[in-house]
Amino acid sequence: MPVARRAFTLIELLIVIAVIATLIGILLPALGAARESARATKCMSNLRTIGSSLTLYADANKGTFPFWSGWHVWGAYGTANDGKNGDDQGPGWTEQLKPFVDTLEVYSDPSRPRDLAPFCYFLQARYTSAIYNRAMYTSLHESQVQFTSQFVFVGDSNQMNLYAKPYGNSNNQPDCDPDDANQPVVFFEGQRLAHGIKRPESQTGKTNLLFMDIHADTFGGYDPSRMTWRGREFTNWQDARKD
Repeated sequence: MPVARRAFTLIELLIVIAVIATLIGILLPALGAARESARATKCMSNLRTIGSSLTLYADANKGTFPFWSGWHVWGAYGTANDGKNGDDQGPGWTEQLKPFVDTLEVYSDPSRPRDLAPFCYFLQARYTSAIYNRAMYTSLHESQVQFTSQFVFVGDSNQMNLYAKPYGNSNNQPDCDPDDANQPVVFFEGQRLAHGIKRPESQTGKTNLLFMDIHADTFGGYDPSRMTWRGREFTNWQDARKD
């Protein structure tokens, strides 16, 4: 005799659907947290790699780090396009690090689209510009920094003016020389900004920073005891140029 097959009742089907929906509700936040943790880990790794490359550069250049200047397009230096089409003459600081960096991926923040934002970390130039009276093409020397474990050296660049359109606000090609000499790139809650500089409304959350002793950390706000934009005294970005 054929065996009669019992079908799911409507109630049983609804129960199964409810259980699956509950499991999805539990797993999705966990998966999101895992992805965010992986991105943060990758970002920290990028920062430490950049920091190690800067140290190697300084070792090879008598304690001097790469200079900063204006807006540089990757690959233009040494070609007929150097200094043209929105590119300032000379190499960007990332180009100066080429002998010490294996891949351009270290400059790409995993939380940003790599094709639109290939250079996402800034080199601190606020202090250097103060030392040399805001002059570009100047380099920081190791001897000019006393508080190496608090000196902000490299970090997430959150200033959208330093990114090319359509991701950012600039009409130029992507800048391979991002720095914070003239514009703040780290925006903390409650941070005082100069007149005319606006905090990006879309920029919220935490910021990853690398210090000169090559340790990295994540910050949700400005901590005057753990970070400084000057090498021999503690100060924020805004006051770093004051005498």
